[in-house]
This record gives sequence, structure tokens and C-alpha cells, in this order.
Amino acid sequence: MEIIKKTIVSTLIFGLGLSSIGLAQSEDRTDSIRKDSLNLIKKIVPEGDRKENNLLNTGTDLIDESFVGSWPMFGTDLRMKVGGYFKADFVGDFNGTLDNSQFLMSTIPVEGQPEYGNSGYVNFFAKESRFNIDVRRIEQGKVPLKLFIEGDFFNDETRFRLRHAYMVVGNFIFGQTWTTLSFLEAMPNMIDFAAGDALYGGRTVQVRYQKKVNEKILLAVGLEQLSFLGIENPDELVGKAIRKMPLLALRMDYSWKTGILFMGGSVAQLAWDGGLNGISPNALQINGAIAGRQYYSGKRGYFTFGMSYGQGAGENIIAFAGSNANAVLSANGLKTIPALSSSLGLNFKWTDQWASNIHYAYGWLETPADRDPFALKRGGIGHLNLIYNPIKRISTGLEYIWGAQRTTNDSFGRASRLQFMTKFEF
Repeated sequence: MEIIKKTIVSTLIFGLGLSSIGLAQSEDRTDSIRKDSLNLIKKIVPEGDRKENNLLNTGTDLIDESFVGSWPMFGTDLRMKVGGYFKADFVGDFNGTLDNSQFLMSTIPVEGQPEYGNSGYVNFFAKESRFNIDVRRIEQGKVPLKLFIEGDFFNDETRFRLRHAYMVVGNFIFGQTWTTLSFLEAMPNMIDFAAGDALYGGRTVQVRYQKKVNEKILLAVGLEQLSFLGIENPDELVGKAIRKMPLLALRMDYSWKTGILFMGGSVAQLAWDGGLNGISPNALQINGAIAGRQYYSGKRGYFTFGMSYGQGAGENIIAFAGSNANAVLSANGLKTIPALSSSLGLNFKWTDQWASNIHYAYGWLETPADRDPFALKRGGIGHLNLIYNPIKRISTGLEYIWGAQRTTNDSFGRASRLQFMTKFEF
């Protein structure tokens, strides 16, 4: 397996070198330009550099008479479009990570676990493939409306799974979609499904008001379902984690011709219900986040960054979701856990058909000693890829992924894998 690993990584590096030679020889450098999620005039955004293809616009930004690919719903003032993509993936894992379809920090085996030292394996799957329906009313003089539903099959049983289900009425968003503080533009284009492992955010049900103040500034405020309560109960005290209030999130986007900056914060309440015989403490969850994207060399590429820090908000970082990373319960009450995430990324377009992305994400928790000894304490994951678009809508690529994690008891593990994909977007 080690020989295969070295051979494939060498091939990837060699491919990057050949692409750079091709760039030096190329005389015709054309590119397509479209507007980003803020729909700002003269914004430099190369086609196909987003992880999500559907933009969450509100208000007059929805008024786009072209609505490419849509058709009228006869007898109504609505138009409908179907979209999505098919994606086939091949994974060659070198260290036996515990999830065979996405590379997560928490699934890297560490010293002391029975899985540590596992052999590598291969896996083929197509469950990231997704399908969506987009219905809009975009007539001038009427309140803009949108209904969007999307699902994929990314679970162990490859059953249909709901990703997005929301409606837009003017400047209001109701339903399930990316949280207010999910800054997707702060990531380059990666093949691994868990590419945003240190991304702050995720998807949840919410009510959000989102409006452009001018051509540079967008403001948003959201009330959201706290998806992961995240309370560790090492002493097995009676009761359960509950929700008493929604999460409140505030966000501002500031955009200029060659870049965009995101800033925001959130506050929520963590609560435990001990019933008649137990304790019922509360704690404050608070977090701040900043992220951005800056283009360079015209439309040839961009770099990205993101950072978040909070108290009791560890599970809002995707890498820690579902691991009881917000607080620890004891007889003295709830003790919140400080959490940090950071990431850096770089995209470069070698030619009109070849592009590369590199990204590194890091997550950290200041965990108390009484937390689960093998719970994720800190870790980092890197991605390096080469993606080829031979024709419009078709892409294929190769990505090398590496990472490491350290657990509460200071056990350490590292792993790597290679992932190849072919994708058709519609």
C-alpha cells in the first residue's frame, strides 16, 4: 500500500507540473465570469469555484428574468428548474480511517484505540450525487418568491437525505439551509465531501432576514435551531440536554471588486433539565467568526481564510459536531468549552481547463480532563488537488488528503488518503 501511495502522490505532483508547462505555452486565456452570492456588479468570480452551485439570494437579487434552465409552470406566475449533479468517487485510504467515504478528523485512529494501525482499503461510491427543485416568482412589481428543495444520498444506507428545504419571501428565509454564519465562499474547490471539516456552521432550520444595504454591504439576522446541544455528562447525572431558546446570529458581508469579507457572531443558551431530583443549570454559548476571499492575477485564482472562536460553541464547528463539545455537566453546573477553528486556502487556474486547490483547516478545544478520553481535542486536515474540466458540466480530478488528531488523553494519530472523482452537473 505504501508503494501505491508514493506512486499516486508522485503522479499528482507530476500532473501539476505538466499543467504549469501547458499554461506557459498557452496564448489564449479566456474565462467566464458570473456574479457571486451577493450578485454584485462587476464582481470577479470564475465559473465553478463554489462548493454549492445554488445561491441564497433574497429580495430584488432574485429578480433575474433569465433564470437559465427554467420553464414556466403554465397557468401560474411561477417558473421551475431542476438541477444537481452525479458524482462517482474512488477512495484509496492508506491508514484505515474509520469513515470510508469522507475524511474527518475524529475518524483518524489514535494510539490506544483497537483500530490504530489498521490496514488501508479502497472504496467506490456515488452517494454524494444530489438532486434539487427550484421554483421562483421573478416578475417585476411582485414580491420575489422562491422554493428550494435539495437532497442527496450521503448516509450508510444510501437513502435519500434532505439537505435544503426553504422558501424565500422578499428578504425573509424560512426553512432548512446553511446557517447564517456558514461562509462557503471561504473554501476553495475540494473533492472530499468533508472538505469543510473546520468550517463554522452547517445546515439547520431557521428564520432569517437578509438584505443588501448597498452594492458593497449585506446584512443578515437569523433565529436558528441549535442543531447540536453538545453537553458531556461524564458522571451520568439524571436528566437531558434541552433547548429553551433559539440561537441568534448576526452577519455582515462587505464586498469589493476582487474580494469579499464576512463577519458575524452568535449567542445561544445551553440548558440541562434534571427534572425533580436533578440539577437544571444553564450556560451561555457565544461565538464570533470572520472569513474572506481575495482574487489575484485577474481571474486566475484566489486565496481564502476563515476563523472562529467561542465559548460553548464547539459543535458549531463541523469537525466537532455530535461529539458533546459544547459543555461538561457536573454537580457544580455546566462548564462551557472554549473552541477555535481556522483555515487557509488557495486556488490557482493553470489553464481554462486545469485548476488546483490547496486547503488546510485546524480545530481546537480546551477540553477538561473529565471529558471522554478519546474525544477529539484538536486536529488538522489538508487537501491538495488537480481538477480537469474537459467540457462544460463535466469534471474529473485527483485529491491527496492528510490529517492528524489528538484526543483528550493526548493520544495521537495521523492518516492520509487519495480520492479520485468524476462529476456531471446539470
